[in-house]
Amino acid sequence: MVNLLQDKFSYKNLCGNCSSKPCCSDFAAPMLFMDDLKKLKEIDKLDSRFVKELMIDNKPLKIIKKKENSNTCILWDEKKNACSIYEHRPYDCRMFPFDIDWVDDEYRWIIYSCNPDSDWTWCEQHLRKLESDPQFPEVMENAEFFRMTSKNYVDVSTEPPYAILRKVNWKNDS
Repeated sequence: MVNLLQDKFSYKNLCGNCSSKPCCSDFAAPMLFMDDLKKLKEIDKLDSRFVKELMIDNKPLKIIKKKENSNTCILWDEKKNACSIYEHRPYDCRMFPFDIDWVDDEYRWIIYSCNPDSDWTWCEQHLRKLESDPQFPEVMENAEFFRMTSKNYVDVSTEPPYAILRKVNWKNDS
C-alpha cells in the first residue's frame, strides 16, 4: 500500500501528457534553510561551487546554483537524468511540485501543473506529510522569503501554470 501512495504522489505521475521540464532544469533555484545547509556540509556540497547567496530586501538567502549559462541545477546529473544528491536534497526540492505562496494575505499551498483545473483532492495527504516534516517549522519561520522571492527573484513570465490548493497549516498561524 505504501508503494502505491508513493507512486501516486510522484511528480512523474501527475500528468501522463505533461511537457514541462523537471524542477531541476526549469525553475528558480531552491532556497536553502539551516537543516539543508547542514546536510550539504555533510556531503561536502556547501562551498561556492554549489551554493550562492543572494540579498533579498537586505536579507541573505542561500540557494543552490545553476550550471553556467543554464537553468539546470548544478547538482543535476545529466548522464543519469537524476539528482546527484537525491537523498540529501533540500526541503524546497522535496516540496516540488508543491510550493508555498503568499495569496490573499496568507500562505497557501500551490501546485505547479499543466492542468491547474484538475481535481487536486488527492494532494491533501501529501501536504500533511510536508507539514509534519521536522524541517517544516524552520521553513515557515523563514516564510517571508516566499513572499519576497515572488516579487524579486522569480521571473513570473516564465512561471508555469499552478493551482492554489489551500492555506498552509502550521502552529504559528496568526
